[in-house]
Amino acid sequence: MNDTPKMLDDFLKYYSTVLRYMDDYISEPIKQFHLTFDAFLIMHEIGSSRQPLLLMDIADNHHVSRSAISRQISVLLKYDYIYQVANPADRRQKSLLLTTKGQDIDQQLIAAIQNVFDSWIKQLGGNRVEGMLDFFSDFTTQVIQAPEK
Repeated sequence: MNDTPKMLDDFLKYYSTVLRYMDDYISEPIKQFHLTFDAFLIMHEIGSSRQPLLLMDIADNHHVSRSAISRQISVLLKYDYIYQVANPADRRQKSLLLTTKGQDIDQQLIAAIQNVFDSWIKQLGGNRVEGMLDFFSDFTTQVIQAPEK
């Protein structure tokens, strides 16, 4: 007999199906450019920033190590989606910027992802999607970023 509480069973079922579905549909257009979703997010963050970003800024924003971000940056550099500019005062600091190719791809991918997102809004309704986003926001601030006790 299964003694697992229904809420946990439901969580496990939906975690494996819903999040995989969401990941597949969002990642599909990204794969054609040899990117992971994480690499795309970094590229988009670089392109959306009002000022040039440093690798350590991105690592802090994503709550991961510099080496993890460095691996993603290497892919973006390899495909000529970004470039680096050394700080004249400290050559170890390199600002990250999108190339023209990177800007074009970022715009294409945002448009493709927007289409997927719009279809979810059409199917579920704006209020339900906003509720999901509110939940994700609460989970981020209350669970992921919560100070350790």
